[in-house]
Amino acid sequence: MMDLDPIEQIFEFERKFFVSALPDVVEHAHHNLIIQGYVFAEDGYGIRVRVTAPDMTVDFSDFNPDTDRFGAYERKVLEGVVGKLSGAWITVKSPPVSGQRYELDQQLDSAVAVSILQRSQRIVIKNRHSIWLGEDGWEIDEFGGQNHGLILAECERTGPVVDLEIPDFCETEVSSDLRFTNDNLSKHPWIGWESSYLAELATKGPFFEDFES
Repeated sequence: MMDLDPIEQIFEFERKFFVSALPDVVEHAHHNLIIQGYVFAEDGYGIRVRVTAPDMTVDFSDFNPDTDRFGAYERKVLEGVVGKLSGAWITVKSPPVSGQRYELDQQLDSAVAVSILQRSQRIVIKNRHSIWLGEDGWEIDEFGGQNHGLILAECERTGPVVDLEIPDFCETEVSSDLRFTNDNLSKHPWIGWESSYLAELATKGPFFEDFES
């Protein structure tokens, strides 16, 4: 039987922000390509299979929304990078609550992970740009395929993310907005609700959580 860490150590603490344009700081970041699919995703709970290709990014501009449907584009990119993958994981997640969510990872054989993703229609692909800003590590995710054009920035800590110095490129906070979870994006991709969200943001203006330290 697999030994699990104490439950306190399998909770992640993060805050997530909508970014309207890729910031210049990514030029100095570490880059990874991430491709992930969902075995289950409902109400913020998800079971995810992920593979990563280190030290590389993909130009997503060749995505065609008229033909690249149901994960076709994502599977095509996956086929081209199979030989560059460095690892695979299966992950169980809960919905985020006040910047905290349960997450449990288990390494997975890469060939098995690829086989699952090749058969999945609910795939998310993104370039991840990781960089330290001040005292915090940030991950800036540039999405492709059916989520092309969406950019999100996350800051994760081992404890509650309070007293955070939020970079200027973060337009508004979406930490508690389940629409921006990757499992939801696999079912309801950005391409289908980008216009309505931008109109909502223009009407309501930016919002930032007030987590107490």
